Amino acid sequence: MNARILLVLCLIITQVSFAQQNRFIGGAFLNVNGIEFQGDEAEFWDEPTTKNIGGTLGMSTGLFVKRELPGNLSASLELRYIKKGSIYSFVSEYGTHAFETMYLSYVEVPVLLGYEFNAGKRTFFLESGPAFATRYSYSFEYNHLLNITGAEGYNDFRKFDVSWIADMKFPVFSKWSKHFMLGLRISHSIISIHNYYRIYNFDYGAEIEYVFNEIR
Repeated sequence: MNARILLVLCLIITQVSFAQQNRFIGGAFLNVNGIEFQGDEAEFWDEPTTKNIGGTLGMSTGLFVKRELPGNLSASLELRYIKKGSIYSFVSEYGTHAFETMYLSYVEVPVLLGYEFNAGKRTFFLESGPAFATRYSYSFEYNHLLNITGAEGYNDFRKFDVSWIADMKFPVFSKWSKHFMLGLRISHSIISIHNYYRIYNFDYGAEIEYVFNEIR
């Protein structure tokens, strides 16, 4: 998925969100995520246990368009850049604390079904659905002065990721404006992202969303 295709998709999402404001809602978002691997991560890092394998910091950003449906339902299409990965900490042969980090960057298209409900005086939005991602870059970061023995399969990650997403969000300033939304989101791979190891992306974090045409 090259830069021209991304630009066209961004323009389409923005245009649709403004063209029919009575039916469509469009906006932009930013996520700060915890990212980690699950499954055979110990085998990937060549570590007997998973106690030194954990999450690191990632992010995602992009645009969305949402179509309102009957019965408090909605359907959303997103276009997002997202960074996923994992970190492994260990004591090097020199007695120093060291890290190896695997980062995978994707262009992701989630397709979500949403439900709106009220709790007290606040409105909440639940969304869930699959996401289809194409990997366009990756990096394996470590101290080159160390004798690295793990992560021999860092070149063998698949070029795609299929995951399932769930999130909940609500208007931040509901009394004055419904342009800004705050929420929580989790995502987990449905199929393995590695050619040899059963490794799955697991991402979780907070989301800030700005709606172009204010939610009614």
